[in-house]
Order: sequence, then C-alpha cells, then structure tokens
Amino acid sequence: MKKDKTTGGVRLRIMNYVTGGLAVGLAVLMLTTTFLAVDGYYDLQDTTDVFIECRESANEIQKASDYLTEHVRYFVGSGMKQYVDLYFREAKETRRREKGLETLGKFFADTELYEDLKQAVERSYSLMDLEYHAMRLRLETIDGVDFSEYPAEVRDYPLSDEERGWDVPKQMDESRKLVYDEEYEAYKSGILAEINSCLAGLENKLKEQRAHQTEQVHVLIVLERVLIVLAATTVALLVTLTSFMVFHPLIRAEQLIRSEKLIPEERGAYEFRFFASTYNRMFEASKESKERLAFKASHDYLTGIFNRSGLDRYLDRAAAGRNALVLVDLDGFKGVNDTYGHDVGDKILKKLSGKLSSSFRSDDRICRIGGDEFAVIMWNAGVESSDMIREKIALINSEMRESSDDLPPVSISAGVAFGGEGTRRDLFRRADRELYRVKRAGGCGISVRDGSLPDEDDAEFVSDDEIDK
Repeated sequence: MKKDKTTGGVRLRIMNYVTGGLAVGLAVLMLTTTFLAVDGYYDLQDTTDVFIECRESANEIQKASDYLTEHVRYFVGSGMKQYVDLYFREAKETRRREKGLETLGKFFADTELYEDLKQAVERSYSLMDLEYHAMRLRLETIDGVDFSEYPAEVRDYPLSDEERGWDVPKQMDESRKLVYDEEYEAYKSGILAEINSCLAGLENKLKEQRAHQTEQVHVLIVLERVLIVLAATTVALLVTLTSFMVFHPLIRAEQLIRSEKLIPEERGAYEFRFFASTYNRMFEASKESKERLAFKASHDYLTGIFNRSGLDRYLDRAAAGRNALVLVDLDGFKGVNDTYGHDVGDKILKKLSGKLSSSFRSDDRICRIGGDEFAVIMWNAGVESSDMIREKIALINSEMRESSDDLPPVSISAGVAFGGEGTRRDLFRRADRELYRVKRAGGCGISVRDGSLPDEDDAEFVSDDEIDK
C-alpha cells in the first residue's frame, strides 16, 4: 500500500530530525517556565477572586443596613406590619451583615480593614435601637393593634410617659424624626465611610499583587530569551515531544470521537489543537441545536413559558399527587385583538405570563396552552391552599386591570382543581369546569373546586371584587 502523503506526517518527521537537539533543552526549560507562568496566573486569579468576594461581602453589609433602614421607614410611613416582618427576617434570618463580616474575617482577621468593618457593623447594631424606638412609637398610633403579633424588640421597647401622652399626629411625627433626623443620618454616613475605607484598602492590595505578578512575568520573559539560546544544543528531545504532542493526542482523540465526547484542547501541537477546537465547536453546535429543538418543542415561542406539550409532560404527576391545577383565561381577549391589534394582544399575553411567573413559585409550572389560555401546576398544594390561590389571582387581576404601561386593562378568569384522585383528564376537566363557571358568571374571578368528585356542589366561585372586600 502506498503511503498517503497528504497526512503531513513526513513534514513532522523532518522537523523532528532537524530540530531534535534543540527540543531537548527547550522542552524541559520551557515546561518549567510554563508551569511558573501558570502558577503566577493562578495566584493572580486567586487574589482577584478574594477581592471580588470581599467587595461583595462589604457591599452586602451596606445593602443590609440600607434594607433595614428602608423597611423601618416604610413601616413608620405606612404602619403596615409586613415591613416589620421583612425587617426582622433580614435581622434574624438572612443576616447579611453577619455573613459578610464572617467572610471578610477569613481573609482579613486582625487587620485594620477588618476592624473598620466591625465598627461599621457595630454602628448598625446601635442604629437598630433607634429603629426599634421608631417602630414602637408608631405602634401607639395604630388602632386595635395586637402587640403580641410583633417581635419582642419592638413590643417591649420602653416608651416614656411623655411619649405615651402625645396625641397620634405627634407620635407619628416623632417616630418619623427618629429615622430621618441628623443623628440617624450621621450613623448611616459613618457606616458608609468605614465600608468605603475597607474597599479602598482592598483595591490597593490588589494593585500591589498585580505589580508583583507583572514582575514575575518579566522574569519569565527574560528566562525564555535565555532558553532560545540554550535550545540550540537540545534538539534531540523533539522526537519524543512530537510523539507526546501529536500521536498520543490523536490516539486519544479517536477514542473520544467514537465515544461522542469532547476532545481536550489543551493537549497536543497547534495543528491538533486546531483540529480539536474545530471538532468541539461542531460537536457543541450540534448538541445546542438538539437542546434548542427540545426547548422549542415544550415552550411557547411568544412568552418563553411551557406550551401545551410542556403541560402534558407534568399533568400525570399533577393528577396523581397533592397538587393543584389552575386554568386561566383572558376575558374578552378577542375583542382586545380586534380593537387594538395583535401587537398589543401579544404584549398583554407576555404581561400575563410574567405576572403568573412572578406570582407563583419558581418550581411551579406556568404554561400557555392556547391563544389566551394559560395553566399553572402548583406542586404540593392541597385544598388548604385555596385562599392563597384566590389572593394570587386577585392580585394578578388587579395588576392586569391597570393601564399604567399603556396597555388596555383586561381581566382574567381562573378555575382551580386539586389532584390526588382520578386521571389527568379528570383533573383538567374539573379545572376547566370551574373556569367555565367563572366565565358564565361574567369573568374576572376564580372558582375553586374543594373536592375531587365530578359533581358541582363542592365548587366555590369568588369574584375579585369580593376578594378585595
């Protein structure tokens, strides 16, 4: 059999013979400098990672302090308990200040930067006493408030006889002053100044590290120049190097290609790496194409949520367990399309899909199953979730009826059924029957089937106006 001269093997062999002596020293010494360069790169990368992590931690401390300030001010302004709950969730559960300080302590314990941050956190703790005072004083202005529903830090905060004797407008005004006056802002400014000082120190540390790495690179460049001179006497190693850089990677590549796996691009000669890179791009392009096709098959092109096929994938599971199926339909959507055009209709569909996605949990399945029909599968949601579902639909209806985004106001109707008995078809039929009940009553509401039997006596229809009341 004649040798195939198009493979380029001869040219590599000639290169081995001519430059073999040079390759001996070049391979050994160049590998050494390469390893040193890699080590220097990793050192710089580690320093950068530490800097990023520490800066994020310091920023989290500031964000947590600002978060607490915002929510105590929200409560003082509105008197709504939900802001107190969010405030103490951050203070006792999320604890971004403490976590950020702990992260920084891993790298800067016993340093001046760390002490600055500790002082900033301690200032924020002192700041909380003013915030407790403001919240407690604001509670005095709320008629019929149940103090037992509030945390002890607020509930038990002592008020003076003078404060208790103030009238309601005076108490509200004084509670606002506590979180808006110059003393409060001075605390906040001190915290910000200390955190900025820490960040400046971190940036200086990174600059010093980069200067050190630059010096290392300079040394490596000088060493490589020396290697070029020394390589003239070390050519003999090139034969082995060629085998290592070309033949072994090719053998391994053949096995990987048969196994439909990626070829490592960091091994082999330039020609091989080019081949590996080209193959890997083709392989990944093919893989991505398959994934895109699979995504398009189960997702709606307009809204990006699951389509009817996506719903079918999960409906059996929903029907078999303690789950809920919510069918949603836009009221009068055809009239909207006829009046405003399909572009506006598409925007409304996107708006509704966004509201559904943000209102339900991230692991629930939001699907568009028809032109203006949507479905939501709620996992681990039994009959006791009925009120919560009603509230979600009412909130979405309220937001969809707003025209602040230049879209015409619309409303939705929803029917809810729960799994656990029957087939997927039974579950869908029950939810669809409840949706029809709402549509028949004029829309803009929700009907929940609290049982699983096919009779209609166990369903409860509630309009959104009734929920608002």
